[in-house]
Amino acid sequence: MDFNLAEKLAIVKAIDNVILADKKIAKGELVYLGQLMKLLNFDSEFVEEARKFNMKQANIILEGLSKPKKHSLAIMLHEMAYADGDMNPEEIKLLFSIFEKAGIEIEEASNSVPVFNISEVYFKSTKHIQHYKEKDVSDTLKEKIAIKVEPNIHGKNGVSVTTFKLNGFIPFWGNKVELTPRQMKIVEAHPEKSILQGYDDHSDPGIKHSNYRLTIYHPNNEIESIVLQKLHKKIEIEYLK
Repeated sequence: MDFNLAEKLAIVKAIDNVILADKKIAKGELVYLGQLMKLLNFDSEFVEEARKFNMKQANIILEGLSKPKKHSLAIMLHEMAYADGDMNPEEIKLLFSIFEKAGIEIEEASNSVPVFNISEVYFKSTKHIQHYKEKDVSDTLKEKIAIKVEPNIHGKNGVSVTTFKLNGFIPFWGNKVELTPRQMKIVEAHPEKSILQGYDDHSDPGIKHSNYRLTIYHPNNEIESIVLQKLHKKIEIEYLK
């Protein structure tokens, strides 16, 4: 859904207020914010502009939204408030205030579908299919592999993606790493799937993270499969339940 500049400023202003309602910023909120930044096409500088926006003006703009846009706004605000796994009294009070001023019915807001939390993924695969793109051949391996996605372990932007071998005795302690952590950012977020792309920086010259891409298929917020692409080797690994 397309929003004009004024509508986007008002929406981001409301989203920012929800994030700051409890005077703390949770990792889940930052992850969901990253998804919204991609979906609504705005960046951190736009957030700063929205913070300067007058809330009274923002409320007038939100009240003038079409019904479908109000429904989208209700979903975004509700999911942002619940992104940290809980909705505290300050967030609830703020949501009711925004909904009331924008003319959004509470029933409409509660019909939203939970957003897939990309920062808390631990998927156990019993087999995987390795596709060799250049040779146009595939191998199926019945090997237990775990794919873990978590907030960036070095405190940088995005997330860390690691895979572990689960066969044998040693993996009981979770230390048999197959793919060492690759730092990635969300590049696409959809109800059915999320796509992450590796990114490089000067602090880690030993690994080219941008050679890796991860696609998580999660219809109804349940992971069906995960695909890891090794772009430099033209290999695609499809992890299945």
